[in-house]
Amino acid sequence: MNDKAPKDLAEILAPCGSAEFLRSTFGRTLLVVPGQPGKFSALLPWDSLNLILRQHRLDSPRLRLFLEGKQVPVSAYLRHAPSKRAGQGPIPRLQARELTDKLREGATLILDAADELYEPLTRLAESLERTFGEHIQVNAYAGWQSSPGFDLHWDDHDVLILQLYGQKKWEVRGPTRLYPLGRDAERNTERPERAVWEGILSDGHLLYIPRGWWHGALPLIEPTLHLTVGIHNRTGVDLLGWLQDEMRSSELFRQDLPRFNSAEQRKEHGARMRSELISRFDDRLIEEYFESRDARVQPRAVLGLPFTPTSDLLPPSDDFRVRMASPRSLKFVDEADTAFSFTAASRVWRFAAPARPLFELLNSGESLAFNDLADRVGQQLDRSTLRGLLQELIKEGLAVLLPINT
Repeated sequence: MNDKAPKDLAEILAPCGSAEFLRSTFGRTLLVVPGQPGKFSALLPWDSLNLILRQHRLDSPRLRLFLEGKQVPVSAYLRHAPSKRAGQGPIPRLQARELTDKLREGATLILDAADELYEPLTRLAESLERTFGEHIQVNAYAGWQSSPGFDLHWDDHDVLILQLYGQKKWEVRGPTRLYPLGRDAERNTERPERAVWEGILSDGHLLYIPRGWWHGALPLIEPTLHLTVGIHNRTGVDLLGWLQDEMRSSELFRQDLPRFNSAEQRKEHGARMRSELISRFDDRLIEEYFESRDARVQPRAVLGLPFTPTSDLLPPSDDFRVRMASPRSLKFVDEADTAFSFTAASRVWRFAAPARPLFELLNSGESLAFNDLADRVGQQLDRSTLRGLLQELIKEGLAVLLPINT
């Protein structure tokens, strides 16, 4: 793994402070942060992108080409070979020469969810998920000529743009509809007349664009590669969708609506529903919504082969690392003086109080060496007990086993 790759929000924003960014910029206005050449290049080197394209069976929409705002037909660079196995669909085969020809003509190459394909991007995405409390997806965009991949457009999520190699000319305009949604009540197609920022992002620069702000990018006839980090924040509409399911516990809301009753009876029924709904909107509703979502989020897939399928689940030596699997920080609840609990992966977990220091260490989200853990929790858990507890956590999917150099 490349240790030079930025690992968290503070490192990609530097020298801009992450706390100041979250307090005064995030969700409010755009931000341009100049950076030193090479600052982001280890996140996805050209050689690694070549290997991903070569070694993975990539198909549309994960792998796409766009030229002058239009998607290039998949048949122009992919061949779908029939499978020899019954019941298996066609296999996508990348046509290297044809794809290169399209890139030479000016097409932009787009690789969706690159954070699932390259470990430094995975590590950054996992860290950002713990910071923002939302799912993070990282897409890669590569261009060579001067044709735009997309026309001027807006996104229904916030984006952090990291320029890895080369340069791109960007134009950013403000929103024409505040807080637009992907599935909205009104269309949002009228562009603002003037740009609020135009400039060139060079190697090492970062650009933050809030949801709904119009933007477009243009390559400058040189190899250029940038990443977009998509942050999908929850809205009041999302909260109402969750609350709709929560109201299924209400006898009143499960009742049939009184279509054939008198107008006065329907009015009274509506008043009772309104009263109960308003009472449900207490001061903790937003916190309860976040807690409910965080408790249900599923971790990314991490395997600890060859050890986790064995009966011991761990290497025979103590030379290994572990980390918590949950993409969100755990919230511990004390239960008397003998136990504590937390909710993760849609389950409530309870453990004896001596295990609390271990979980507080793992709750950082960092990978920790077993020997370091043993030294730090030795007063509560001896090494044998610690190994046994980690075995159980890995078996239940609460922790993951990692290579020693992770």
